Amino acid sequence: MKKIYFTFLMMLPLIGFTQTYNVTLSVNTENITVGPNGLYAGGGFLGGSNAHAMDDSDSDGVWVVTLALDPLTANGGNFIFLNSPTGASDWSTKEVLAGQPCSDPNNYDDRTMPNISADTTLLFCFGACTTDGTCPTPPAPKDITLSVDMNCYTGTASVANGVYVNGTFNGWNGTSNPMDDSDGDGVYSVTLTLTLPSFEYKFTVDGWTDQEFFDTTYACTKTSGAFTNRFLEMTGDTTLPVFGWNECVPCANVGISEELTAFTLKPNPASDVLFVENTNGTSSNVFVYSITGTLVMSERFENEIRLDVASLPRGMYIVRMENGMEEKVVRIALK
Repeated sequence: MKKIYFTFLMMLPLIGFTQTYNVTLSVNTENITVGPNGLYAGGGFLGGSNAHAMDDSDSDGVWVVTLALDPLTANGGNFIFLNSPTGASDWSTKEVLAGQPCSDPNNYDDRTMPNISADTTLLFCFGACTTDGTCPTPPAPKDITLSVDMNCYTGTASVANGVYVNGTFNGWNGTSNPMDDSDGDGVYSVTLTLTLPSFEYKFTVDGWTDQEFFDTTYACTKTSGAFTNRFLEMTGDTTLPVFGWNECVPCANVGISEELTAFTLKPNPASDVLFVENTNGTSSNVFVYSITGTLVMSERFENEIRLDVASLPRGMYIVRMENGMEEKVVRIALK
């Protein structure tokens, strides 16, 4: 009993004396329109998307909140600012920091709290990495059209419940950006107006019921931390080629296959010349795409054709062959 009492006395100085500091978060919102629910600080060690409401009572566009933070919890912890969330899980409203130096790609591109050792005020700009309370001039908006061919989708989710594009531009929110197939051809498209220099994304079905899965062997992707997604750097208004589901190239009816029936293609790997033969003798087309989906060569032929590929950069390519009845796709290597 005495030993327990002594241990308790030794612990008394440690109970109830956790050091906290008043940290004021100040966020300039001149580059955005703040929604009706206002601005919030949340995520990471702070909690949900509406964890801490911020205030702009003087209507100067700078929102503030003062929090009592324990350095043991806060220092190096993740957090983010959110524009008008509707609840604790509305992550579609978070600022987009992907690709910027202040984002943590291992933790949803959130911010990282600096070390706190005294009461302090931290100055931010919504969606930017400046630390003096100013906001950089945003880039001009660009229209980006994305398309995915769902004719080669073999998953079990219901495409009838919607095909979506999700990415760093919308906080990976499942249903923020639905895609359209109004002509019923199985190709779904959407045009986004964005001011980001680059973004990661992927296509999903029925919200997040099913999604594309990539690894580092896909040339149209980028790996950030534990995640590998499609990636695009924006230089201007862009309409991307139609991608196959889970592919960096167009979709074939039966997917990419090395086992060709009506067609033969050789050699593989190749160097200067590719020989393509259509064994059923019908008029055919052959298309050669870069691994990123850019069409680099196309020819029409009857029984066989010789393709001069000597001038193409070395690397992986996709060859698509079709004769009106059958379509086949094969990966080739130029060495």
